[in-house]
Amino acid sequence: MTTEYTPKWPPFTYGGVENPALDHAGVVVIPIPYDSTASYRQGSRMGPESIIDASRYMELFDIETGWSPVEIGIHTLSGVEPSRGSPEETISRIRRTVGEVLSLSKFPVLLGGEHTVSLGGVQAAGEFAEKLGVVVLDAHCDLRDEYEGTKFSHACTNRRISEIADSLVVAGTRSCSEEEGELIQNEKLDFFHWTEGNREKGLENLQRALDFITDIGGTWYLSIDLDVFSPAEMPGVSTPEPSGPLYDEVLPFLRELARGVNLIGMDVVELTPIEGDVRSQFMASKLVYKVLAYAFGCRDRSPTC
Repeated sequence: MTTEYTPKWPPFTYGGVENPALDHAGVVVIPIPYDSTASYRQGSRMGPESIIDASRYMELFDIETGWSPVEIGIHTLSGVEPSRGSPEETISRIRRTVGEVLSLSKFPVLLGGEHTVSLGGVQAAGEFAEKLGVVVLDAHCDLRDEYEGTKFSHACTNRRISEIADSLVVAGTRSCSEEEGELIQNEKLDFFHWTEGNREKGLENLQRALDFITDIGGTWYLSIDLDVFSPAEMPGVSTPEPSGPLYDEVLPFLRELARGVNLIGMDVVELTPIEGDVRSQFMASKLVYKVLAYAFGCRDRSPTC
């Protein structure tokens, strides 16, 4: 059930630290090298390994929040092995693994892999929350009921999540089919688009999404499809989309989200590494670390948050 990685030094774990015993960890990183339904750039199966590799070269002290999130204990699993030819079985394996992590009162961090892996995380989180909200940062609406012969394509992810979660909020979107656009309008779905050509409006919509979520409160699962970011800053994704927010514009959203709701878990998906260009995987690894700094620091530790 595990995926083997080539041993390297520093240790091939998230953050490059010796793996703490699971009992002493507050966070469990779950690599999921799955990209069977990818429809444009292949290679997001290499995302988890690339993110972990990049994380080994981060400084572990977070200047903004004034502490080192690695103090909470970050345990890296060897991974969830995808099922060849069966998205449903892959999702089931993810759900079981994430469920085991949540049953131990640990915070799961799923590293994809394509966006389909989020479904297993959301399914598991739903079993541990009386009411579950899901916030997705994504350039694409991903609301198709079926795509290329399967209901479990990456292009159907938000549609499937909407059938599971009590609340679904999607922000950063700037690419939808006509049918998806009509569904959002007719069903009054909570999508907060990024406005191409009007950055100020895009940032306003991001703030509206945050206000909407924090007004609801409660327990939320966070899914970050890395194509939400501008490809000028995050080029290594499966389906890049022009425009979009920058890293520094998303961090305040994540900080206030962590302050305003109870985050039960998260995933970062759709990293598709570009040979010779490490910007994307380093930014992705740092993004995970910032969420941990906010989720565990802004609530309990740091006066700067």
